[in-house]
Amino acid sequence: MKGARFLSAVGLGLALFWSSAEANAYCLTHGCSDKKQQCEYDQNGCGVTGPLLHWASGCVSFDVQRSASPLRGITYDEAHEAIVAGFTQWLNADCGDGRGPSITISDYGPVECRQAEYNQDASNANIFMFRDDDWPYENAIDTLALTTLIFNADDGEIYDADVEVNTIQSPMKIGGIGPNDIDFASVITHEIGHFLGLSHSNAQGSTMMPSYAPGQTAMSSIEWDDVKGVCKALPPGREPQTESCEPRHGFASECALNENNCAVAPGSPGGVASVLLCLLGLSSTLLRRRSRPSTRRP
Repeated sequence: MKGARFLSAVGLGLALFWSSAEANAYCLTHGCSDKKQQCEYDQNGCGVTGPLLHWASGCVSFDVQRSASPLRGITYDEAHEAIVAGFTQWLNADCGDGRGPSITISDYGPVECRQAEYNQDASNANIFMFRDDDWPYENAIDTLALTTLIFNADDGEIYDADVEVNTIQSPMKIGGIGPNDIDFASVITHEIGHFLGLSHSNAQGSTMMPSYAPGQTAMSSIEWDDVKGVCKALPPGREPQTESCEPRHGFASECALNENNCAVAPGSPGGVASVLLCLLGLSSTLLRRRSRPSTRRP
């Protein structure tokens, strides 16, 4: 879009949440950074400033990093199965009259790239990746995973989504979850909620709660508040701009540049985009709102 500006929203957790008797506790994701403007919030702590982030297409593709997590003994096939199951949870949400969220997901297969990047002039991919070697985010204490959304700052259209799983610092596991293990299925189902446009919820027991307690598996199954949220984000009957599943500028299974020079990397030097940090923590500890500017132009 000519003259469009781009922002990256990193979907980890939001501010301080409290219990509420409101019927709707879910939050949709808006593009606002406290560093750039005065963000406003409703009675549930949901951001209401800035454009509503959304997928304009009726179909979105995803990919899984081929090597997955050797450190945690998670293979590509195991990770892929859990991610597909997570998407299935959300897409099977009952929005009424037998209809579900108005989006389909296309699996573009294994990819080599393990960098969260968006290429304005090159091919892209929406990647689920694993950080076995490093966790490159400062001040992201107890962060289990992070979803980066690149979106048009004028209208909120999501252009790209990447999910990074913090396997180097977190004892992530699939199946047979012990009291100190982190359930990969719970974490990834939560991150898929961010992928689809949801922010955090203050509804107890919901998948989109901003924190996770080790040993728990309940977040792998979405609850009524989550259903209402995804049906609001992707309502049945909406008219998408296109039905193409292709990432913007085409699909690529490898990073556009080497791992030290990705085209757009959250928090890296250069430009005027801003990064919104949201945190999924290890426990029920109250979380702090954080935001910081990125200095690289997409």
